[in-house]
Parts: sequence; C-alpha cells; structure tokens
Amino acid sequence: ADKGRLLDECRTMQAALTDTGSLDSEIAALLSEMEVAAELTKRCIEENSTTAQDQTAYLERYNGLAERYETAKAKLGKLQAAKAQREAKAEDIGGFMFELAEYGEPITEFDDRLWLTVIDTVTVHRDGRLTFKFQTGHEITV
Repeated sequence: ADKGRLLDECRTMQAALTDTGSLDSEIAALLSEMEVAAELTKRCIEENSTTAQDQTAYLERYNGLAERYETAKAKLGKLQAAKAQREAKAEDIGGFMFELAEYGEPITEFDDRLWLTVIDTVTVHRDGRLTFKFQTGHEITV
C-alpha cells in the first residue's frame, strides 16, 4: 500500500516536472523573435548596399537589430537549459519509480541499491539534524 502511494506521488511529481508547456511557449516566441530580428537585419544590410544612406544611422539600426537578436538568443539558451534540467529531474524520478517497482511489498530492510537510486547526499549537522538531498534535487531535514 505504501509503495503504491509512493509510486502515485512519484507519477504526480514526474508529470509536474515534465510539463514544459510554458517553457515551450516561451521558446517558440523567442525563436520567432530571432527570426524577425534576423530578417530585419538582412533587409537592413540589403538596403544599405543598394541605397545611399547615412552610415551612422545605418550602424545604429544594425547594432540595435543585432542586440535584439543576441538578447533573444541568450534568453533562449537559458530557457532550453531550464527545460533540459526539468526533463532530467523527471527522468531521475522515472528511474527511482522503476527501481521501486522492482521490489516486493513491503520494503522491510535496507537496500543499498535503492538508497543510491534515491539519495544524492546526506549532511549531518552539529546539532544532530540530518539533511537528505534526493537525486531529484529536493531536500528534507530531520
């Protein structure tokens, strides 16, 4: 019963961590922004090569478009990294769920393989508290 409840909770956490819908929307918007900035930059360069114009104004416009593109690119990199991290955590939970499902009911004795699958580190504090850091990144202090 406890194992079943734990697996259900893991599925819920995994679903929440795997939900990258908002990140996907932001990534799509940034890709679109980069496309627009790249196209505007291309037009700016073409216009400069075919039409006589003030080069100071051209460079100002060009640099503004290049900065717009680079800003979107930097944000995109951060969002893609956040998405990858979220997916990796969900995968870790999936691995734990697989290990847990392999065990019979109930788990009555310590198993080092299960421990290593679940726990990343344990910190022993001077006052006797223990902080367990799970492979998922979550921490519990007891």
